Amino acid sequence: MSRTKTYWKGYAEKNKTPEFVNSSHKEFQEKIPVDEFLADEGIQDLKTGRRDFLKFMGFSVAAASLASCEAPIIKSIPYVNKPEEITPGIANWYSSTFYDGNHFANILVKSREGRPIWLKGKRDGFTKGGITPVISTSILNLYNSSRLNGPLKEKEDITWSKLDSEITEKLTNISKSKGKIRILSNTIISPSTKGAINAFIDKFSISDESGNVFSDVKHIQYDAQSYFAIRKANDLAFGDPFIPSYHFDKAKTIVSISSDFISSWLNPSKYSCDYSKTRKPENGWMSKHFQFESNYSLTGANADYRAQVKPSEEVALAAVILDMLEGNQPSHNFNDDVFSKIKKAVSELKKNERSSIVVSGSNEVNIQTIVNKINYKLGNYGSTIDHTKQLNLFNGNDSEVEQLVNEITENKVDAVIFYNCNPVYSLPMGVQFAEILKNSEMLKISFSDVLDETAVCCQYVCPDHNYLESWCDFEPIHGHYSLQQPIIRPLYNTRQAQETLLVWSSLAQRGINESKVFYNFIKNYWRNKKIGNQSEYMTFDEFWNWTVHNGFTNTEQSNLKELKNFEIDTHFKIETHEWELSLYQNELGLGQYASNPWLQELPSAITKVVWDNYITMAPSDCFKLFDIDSSDPKAAWDGIHLGQEEKAFVAILKVDNQELKLPVFPLPGQAKGTVGVAMGYGRGEGDLEIGKAAFQCDEYGSYLTSENGSLVPVGGNAFKLSSFKNGMINYNGPVEIIATKEKYSLACTQTHHTIMGRTSVVKETTYDYWKENHEYNQEAYNPKVKLHTHKEGGHEEVNATEFSLWDEHPVEVVGHRWGMSIDLSSCNGCGVCITACHSENNVPVVGKDEVRRSRDMHWLRMDRYFSSIEDDNRAKWDDSKHVEGDFDYGKLEVPEDNPSVVFMPMLCQHCNHAPCETVCPVAATTHSNEGLNMMTYNRCIGTRYCANNCPYKVRRFNWFNYRDYRKFKNVNPNQDVMARMVLNPDVVVRSRGVMEKCSFCVQGIQAAKLKAKKEGRKLVDGDVDCACGDACPNDCITFGDWNDVNSKVRKVSGSDRAYQALEEVGVKPNIWYQLKIRNNNDEVAENVSENSHAETHA
Repeated sequence: MSRTKTYWKGYAEKNKTPEFVNSSHKEFQEKIPVDEFLADEGIQDLKTGRRDFLKFMGFSVAAASLASCEAPIIKSIPYVNKPEEITPGIANWYSSTFYDGNHFANILVKSREGRPIWLKGKRDGFTKGGITPVISTSILNLYNSSRLNGPLKEKEDITWSKLDSEITEKLTNISKSKGKIRILSNTIISPSTKGAINAFIDKFSISDESGNVFSDVKHIQYDAQSYFAIRKANDLAFGDPFIPSYHFDKAKTIVSISSDFISSWLNPSKYSCDYSKTRKPENGWMSKHFQFESNYSLTGANADYRAQVKPSEEVALAAVILDMLEGNQPSHNFNDDVFSKIKKAVSELKKNERSSIVVSGSNEVNIQTIVNKINYKLGNYGSTIDHTKQLNLFNGNDSEVEQLVNEITENKVDAVIFYNCNPVYSLPMGVQFAEILKNSEMLKISFSDVLDETAVCCQYVCPDHNYLESWCDFEPIHGHYSLQQPIIRPLYNTRQAQETLLVWSSLAQRGINESKVFYNFIKNYWRNKKIGNQSEYMTFDEFWNWTVHNGFTNTEQSNLKELKNFEIDTHFKIETHEWELSLYQNELGLGQYASNPWLQELPSAITKVVWDNYITMAPSDCFKLFDIDSSDPKAAWDGIHLGQEEKAFVAILKVDNQELKLPVFPLPGQAKGTVGVAMGYGRGEGDLEIGKAAFQCDEYGSYLTSENGSLVPVGGNAFKLSSFKNGMINYNGPVEIIATKEKYSLACTQTHHTIMGRTSVVKETTYDYWKENHEYNQEAYNPKVKLHTHKEGGHEEVNATEFSLWDEHPVEVVGHRWGMSIDLSSCNGCGVCITACHSENNVPVVGKDEVRRSRDMHWLRMDRYFSSIEDDNRAKWDDSKHVEGDFDYGKLEVPEDNPSVVFMPMLCQHCNHAPCETVCPVAATTHSNEGLNMMTYNRCIGTRYCANNCPYKVRRFNWFNYRDYRKFKNVNPNQDVMARMVLNPDVVVRSRGVMEKCSFCVQGIQAAKLKAKKEGRKLVDGDVDCACGDACPNDCITFGDWNDVNSKVRKVSGSDRAYQALEEVGVKPNIWYQLKIRNNNDEVAENVSENSHAETHA
C-alpha cells in the first residue's frame, strides 16, 4: 500500500485525459458563461448585502474579462491576472476624449479594478476642463443593459462573419449595377474615421479607364441640432463655409441673440469655462453680458441684461443693432424695455471694439449674416473671433440631408448606412420617414448600439462599441488632435463601426471584439499624414506613447484667409404671430441619453423639473389661456403654481399636421406670446428596448402603458414640430395652442421661486458698486447681520456670529479643518457638480413619484432664485422704517415677469455648531476633530430629527431600500445587473431607514492622507478635493484645509465678498459663499437696508 495518498476531483483528472491536461494550463475556461448567468429569471430579484456585493463585483469583473488599457500597448488582461499598474483599492486615471456629435471634451476617466466609474474634464486640453452634465453622466451608458449583444439581421441574431459576407456581397452588387449608396452620419471630426469612410467609398466606387464613376457613393453629415446657417452665412459673406472659434474669455461685451453658449450652443464645455473667467471681479475687469431671447436659457439666467423677444423678431433685433452701430435710424421697432437694452448694448459694443462678441443661436441665414457684419464692423475677427482656427464641429449640411430624404422617399437610393445618428427620431416628419424606410426594399444598415427608432427600420444592425471601449482620434479645431482610448474591454459582442467599414472595404479581417484593427489604422494614418508634433520626438513610437498619455497633441495650423467687407440690406418685412414656438436643448441633450437615469433625475437649471419635458409659457399667457383671474398677482400665481400636490395644465401644440400634447410650466421670463419645448424626450415609442429609464413608471414602479398597451415614453418628441425651410432645419415658427381640461403631475425639486426677502441667504451687488466700496466700505454691499444686545445698561448692535449656545469644537488651530468656498459670480448653474457628486457617492435614483413627494436624494442641490415683484417695495418699506410703501409679504413669493436669477449650490454646511448633532438620540451624526459633520450609517435608527433641525434642509432619508425594492427596478442603476458596475467601491451603498448627506467626499480625504503618509510628507494644499469641486468646469468651488493659512480656501474665505448662508442662526458653517456680482449699472445696489437687522427678530 502506498504511503502517499492521491486525491483527484474527477475521472478526467485521475486519468489525465487530453482535455484535462489542456485546461489545467489555463486559469479560466475560454468563455465564462455570462449570458447563462444573466439570463436567469431570478437575477433581477437578487438581494445583495455588502459582502454579496463584493462577491458580485468580483464575478462581474472576471466574467466581463475587464481590462485596463496599458498605454501605449493594447493589452487586455483579465482582472485576476492583475496588470502591473492596477493596485486593488487604488484608482487609475486615463486621458481620453468624449465626442457624440453634439458635445466635445478632453476628459480624465477614473477606473477602479478595470471599471470606469467617474470622469472629469482635463484642464490642459482644448476644453480646459470643461464638461457638461451629458458628458459627466455618460459613463452610465456604458453599462446600459439594453445594449445589443451582437449583430442582427431582421431583428434576429447573426454572426459577424455571415453578416460581413452578406452585406459585402449586396454592396458589391449595388456598386456593379451603378446604384446609389449613402452613408448618413453625424459630423465626423475624426481624421482616421474619415479615412475609413473614404476607403469604403473608394472600394464601392467603380470607374472606367477615363475616370468616369459608374456607382454613386456619398457620405452625408447630419446634425440633429443644426448650425448650418452659420456656415452658409460665412460662405455668402466671406466665401468660406466655416465656423470660427470664439474666445469668450477675451470679450468685455457679449451680445447673445438666443444663443445658449453656456449650456448647448456649439461647444459649451469650452465656452462655459471661458465665460466664467470674465465673471470674477478680482481679475481686474468683468464682462458685460446682454441676452435677447424668448425661452429663459441658462445663458440668459447669467446675463447682466436680459430682454424678451419673439423668434420672428430676432432678425430685426440684429438689424437694429447694426443700424445703430452705423449711425443710422433703427429699421424696426421694439417696446421700451427691449429698445433701452439694445441702446445699452450698442453703447457697450462701441466702447469695446475688438474686444466684444455678438452671437446668435438661430439657424436662419439672414440673422447669421447680419451678425457677421456686426462682428466685422467691430473688428472682432482676429481678436475675440478667430477665423484662422476654425471649428470642425457641426459640419452637417441640411440641404443634402433634405435631398437624401427626398431621394429615399422616391426610391432613388439602393443602400443607406446610418452611423451615430437617429434620423427617424430627430428629423422633421420622422414618423413618415420611418414608414418609408420600413416599406423600402433598399439595403438598410444601422451601427446603433441599441435597437433605436432608426435601427428597428433596418435589415441589418451592426452594434458599435461604447466610446469607453474604443480607440478613436478627433480634430475639433484646426491644429488640435485628441485621442480616445478604451478604458475597459468590450462588454458585449460589438464591433467598432470604423473596423466594420474597413472589413467591408477588404482592408481588414474581423478579429475578436477587442480587435486592434482600427487602433493600427489610426497609428498608420497618423504616421503617414504626419499628424501632431512628431518632429519634436526621436521616434514615432515615442511621440505616440506621450500622445496617448497626455490625451492630445497640438500642431500649428491656421487658415490665413483675409476677410473682406460686404454689404447687407437690413430693411425687410418682419411677420410676427400670436403664438410662436421655440425648440431648445436642455441638460438631457438631443435624445441619446434619454435612458440615462442620472440625467433624467438632474433638475432642469431653470424650471427644476425632472423626468419630463413640458411647454414653457409666460405666467400672464397661462392666465389668459386657462382663464385665470389675474387681478390679484398673488392669487393668480397661486392658481398656476406647481407644488407637491398641484398638477400642471395640459395643452396641445399644433404645427401644420403635427401635434404634441404636453403639460404647461408657467415660467417667469418666457417672452409673451411664445412657448418653448425641450428636444431629446419621447424616445422609445413603440416599446423599443433602448433602456429602462426611457419610459414612465407609476407610483409602484411598474411601467405606464397607453390605451393600445404600449409603454409610455418620458416626455414627448419635440423634433416632430421642426421643419425644413429654405434648405435649413427650422426650430422656430408659428404654432397653434389648444387648451385642454386635462391635468398632469410634474415633479419639481424646488417649489419656492424667490428668496422672499431673506437677504442672509443670497447676497448680490453690482460691479461698479463693488469697485467703489470693496477696499474701504465692505459693509455697504456685504453687511454682517446684527442682533440687539444690552451692555452696561445701553443698547448695542453686535454681529450675530458672536453669539453662541454651544461650546466650541477645537477645530480652528488643531490639525485639519476642511472647508469650502463657492463663488456665486462664476457659478452658472450648469449642474455638473450635482452629477459628479451623484456618481462618486453612489447616490440612488428614486424616480419621478418620489421626487414629487419631496424625497429626492441629491446630496447637493442647485437652488435657483428669481427676483420678486415686491423686492423694490420691500426696500422702500425698510428704508422708511416700515412706515411708507404698500408692502405685502405674500407678494414676495411672486417672481417678476422678467426676473433676474441667482444660482446657489446648497449642500451640507458641516457646521461647527451643527443643530443636527445635538438632537440625534443615538449619536449617529457627530462632529469630527477636522470639522466634518459625519454620519455613522449602522448606528442611525431613522428618527429624522436631524433633518428637521437642519436649517439648510440638506439631509436625505432612505425611505426604501432603493437597491432592492421593486418600485425602483426601472430607474435606479443599483438594481440593474450591469449598471451596478458603475458603483464606487469606496462609498458604501446606504440601506433603508438611515439618513445620508454630503460627506465632503471623506473617502478622497482619507486617500490623500494615505498617499501623503506613504510619501513621507504632510498634506499640502491641492492634495484633497471633493467630487463637485474637482468636476466643476468654472472654478467656482474651492476646497481645502482652512487651518492651513496659506491654503486657497483660507484666503478666499476671508475675502471682502465672503459670507456664510444664514450666518445669524449661529451654526458656524465650514462653507463660505462669495456674493453674486452683476455688471449692470441700474439694478441692485445694497443688499439690505440699515434697518434690515430687525427682520431677524421681528
